[in-house]
Amino acid sequence: MDDHITFSAKYKSWITVKKTKVDENTDDLDVARLLFSVRETVNNKIYPFLEEEFNVSALEEKVDEMVPSGKLKGEEVTDVIKALRSPKTTRMLKEFTTDKNKLEVYKGLFSELVLRKLSMNMVSIKALDKYMNAKNRRLG
Repeated sequence: MDDHITFSAKYKSWITVKKTKVDENTDDLDVARLLFSVRETVNNKIYPFLEEEFNVSALEEKVDEMVPSGKLKGEEVTDVIKALRSPKTTRMLKEFTTDKNKLEVYKGLFSELVLRKLSMNMVSIKALDKYMNAKNRRLG
């Protein structure tokens, strides 16, 4: 079997296909770009599928209460991260559920949403594209 990457999904109204053939001329950055694309596609679909079991919309409102809008100073970011791990936050999340296991999922979701709003999420495909374009201009 030749090297390749194929990701396809069909669930209800969600359909996505991402694929590429990989040969000796394929740059590892091109592979990474495709994998970033798969990750972003998947990440964007996780929350809607959780909504039936977890109140993601209400959780996002709590995130908006915790994280001020606009560009934050370093100390403000530090305060938000401290608050994220505080007992007060755990008590707030207990308003969503009394189930211990479900609470752990809420904690993870809340942390992810806070970090996303703080723009502290993972590398994005846009950043990689920008780098690759600049690199190609230098080499070209």
